[in-house]
Amino acid sequence: MNRPEGRFVGFEEIEAPDDVEAVRAAERHCGRQPLELWCGKRKVKTFPPREDADQSDF
Repeated sequence: MNRPEGRFVGFEEIEAPDDVEAVRAAERHCGRQPLELWCGKRKVKTFPPREDADQSDF
């Protein structure tokens, strides 16, 4: 998601057996942009941007 508009700029499909594993996988993608993890139409978790992330983590 881009800031401040909050529009989606891309996605990556994650295969995981359950929400816990999906959250762990999504956490590895956290960077300077906020992320949302969805399972179909259900939002699982929102990840805020990490201000300590490298500039290359867009």
